[in-house]
Formats: sequence, C-alpha cells, structure tokens
Amino acid sequence: MDFNQNFFELFRLEVGFDLDLERLREQFQILQREVHPDRYADQDARSQRLATQWSMHVNEAFSVLSKPLPRAIYLLGLTNIVLEQNPTLEPDFLFEQITLRESLDHVVETRSVDDLAVLLDEFSEKLMAEQSQFSQRFDAGALDLATQSVYRMQFLNKLQIAAQQAEEMLWDE
Repeated sequence: MDFNQNFFELFRLEVGFDLDLERLREQFQILQREVHPDRYADQDARSQRLATQWSMHVNEAFSVLSKPLPRAIYLLGLTNIVLEQNPTLEPDFLFEQITLRESLDHVVETRSVDDLAVLLDEFSEKLMAEQSQFSQRFDAGALDLATQSVYRMQFLNKLQIAAQQAEEMLWDE
C-alpha cells in the first residue's frame, strides 16, 4: 500500500462526488481485513506500527468519503483549494439561512414535532440540491462555484444538525 495515494485511489474508486457507497463499504472491509493490526500481532514492532497506521488511514479515508460534506471538502483539497474561515456568501442565501434558523427556533419554542419534521425534510431537500449542484460544478471544473456550494452545504448541514438535536430533545421530553 502507498500512503501517497489519495482516498479514492486507496479504495479503487473514480475521483468524484457521486460514489457507489456500497462499493466503498465493500472496499473498506477488504482493506480493513488486509491491514487490521491483529493480523500483525505476531510480527515485529515496525510491522505492527505500520499496520496500525494503515488501519487508521483506511478508517479516516472511509470516514471522509462516506459523508457528502467531508467528501466535497476533500475533493476541493485535491485541487489545492483551501476553504476560508469566513467566506463571503450571497446576501439572498444568508437571509434565507436567517429565516430558516428563525423557523427552527420557533418550532423548538412551540415544541411542535410535526412542524419540526417538515423543517427537517426541507433542510434535507435543500442540502441534497446543493450536493447535486456541487457535483455538477465540480465535474464541470467550475471550482469557484463548487467552492460556493460547499460553503452553502456547511450552512445547511449545521441547520440540519441543529434540527436533529432539537428533534431528539423534543422526543426525550
């Protein structure tokens, strides 16, 4: 194995946003069987250390590629794009995010599980649409637009996580 391979090469996948997640899982299991430290327990310390490093590397690669947002960020990184901490986004998008956040806050205040389910569906649809935009833009080589998609995905992902946490809180009551 080669530590210089990118995560897609490691799993023998084509570089791109749209992945066959089942194939990713299968390749992950194959690699884990090959590099699992237990297989090297009776070998020298260097081999054991290397197996541990490989296992950690495979786990990290799987974690990144199995989730859309980290996968998109990783893809941009492969093209040497580093994300800004405080990016400039379109005012319309930012206003929409404020409105969505206020809707979420209102639903939490009123403790409406039904309204929260509707919001979760809306967040999920918006996130999937942005992921599709990213994929198209990245594949077309429109990296500036793909980067903007990732920034929007980050905002939407945070909203979705907040809504899921609110849902757990409401169900626990």
